[in-house]
Amino acid sequence: MRSEAANRVVRGTKLGVIMVRSVLARFRRLRMKTLKPFGDPGHSSGLRLSLGDRDGGVAQALATEFVGVAGVEVVEGDLLDLDCEAIVSPANSFGDMGGGIDKAIDDLHRGAAQRAVMDAIAEHFYGELPVGMAVIVELSGRRLPFVVASPTMRVPSRVSDSLNAYLSMRAALVAVLRHNAAGRRPIRSLAVPGLCTGVGAMPAVEAAAQMRTAYDIVMDGQWRKVVHAALAPYAMRT
Repeated sequence: MRSEAANRVVRGTKLGVIMVRSVLARFRRLRMKTLKPFGDPGHSSGLRLSLGDRDGGVAQALATEFVGVAGVEVVEGDLLDLDCEAIVSPANSFGDMGGGIDKAIDDLHRGAAQRAVMDAIAEHFYGELPVGMAVIVELSGRRLPFVVASPTMRVPSRVSDSLNAYLSMRAALVAVLRHNAAGRRPIRSLAVPGLCTGVGAMPAVEAAAQMRTAYDIVMDGQWRKVVHAALAPYAMRT
């Protein structure tokens, strides 16, 4: 058994590590610009979303669209600077994380993220994860240990005239809620970039509007009002 002195050293070391991590988290946060802060925690759903983008126009569109939503903050900057438990990887249906924020996520996890995502897609979706569905993988890293693969396109291409931002956002939220309901290690904070706004070339305002619609449908319970297909979001869109 360890002596009391040895226990004090261990406790002191752990406290020191926690303090260093806290300081580093605050430093990373200073590199970001908060465009919309979280609201009253008493009026949020329990799952906190940090939306944002390095592109100031995309971030501002998200801040405008999500004004008044307590459980959502919007930031301008690198989402990998956040201390969220999960982040959305908006790549393609085959799990290729070779560019943009997807590569940054994979680099953070030293190449393990893409391997895990591709393995999960192979195991559960026979190699191709359709737009509108998502899969969650858990990695060993302390930061952003969960990656939510929710494709915005089947293969790299323009999707500016699609509903893919809505479908990807909806799929990611549903996947996280189902994950939490299954009693697994809970995801309480989720980082989401501007969906479809990079390679997909969707205008920021349109992407933000679709993401807000998906949030309201899933998190605000508006799916219950869709009692007929004609009442579904964008049902009349041609």
